[in-house]
Amino acid sequence: MVNPARSKKMITAMLVLATSLLPVTVQARGMGADYFKNTDTNNDGALTKEEMAASRMQRLGSADTDKDGFISAAELTEHHAAMMRARQDKHFSGFAGRFDANKDGKVALDEIKTFDPPYFKDADTNGDGKLTQDEMKAAKEKHHGGMMGDGHKGGGMMDDGDKSE
Repeated sequence: MVNPARSKKMITAMLVLATSLLPVTVQARGMGADYFKNTDTNNDGALTKEEMAASRMQRLGSADTDKDGFISAAELTEHHAAMMRARQDKHFSGFAGRFDANKDGKVALDEIKTFDPPYFKDADTNGDGKLTQDEMKAAKEKHHGGMMGDGHKGGGMMDDGDKSE
């Protein structure tokens, strides 16, 4: 028979472990500098346990919607889904800004098909209406200041507008 009190303690312990590993996970996903900057609230260049705890509470404290002092699997799932919806809204806003030619708040497949990339004319150095790999590489290097792979995310010159997170 499952002991409910023990189950809650186990879930709490797993959440604590997962959130304590979040800084490592965040850095592995390439967001370490943002995490560090936002968490280092006194701007001393170092993170205290208190700053990290405050950051965790800022991210996860609102997940306890029934205010019982625990985050259930259902609450965590809904909290995560809400964060994903916010990211999707932000992502769609950039996507629509790029492809929604008639600005009706929707992106028609015809708008994607007829999209005229603003970089194409400059990248097509020989003016033949086609881009070779060399032309694309040169244009991307020019756009990124020669720093290809610098972490530029979406909306860039060579993107097709779809950068999933």
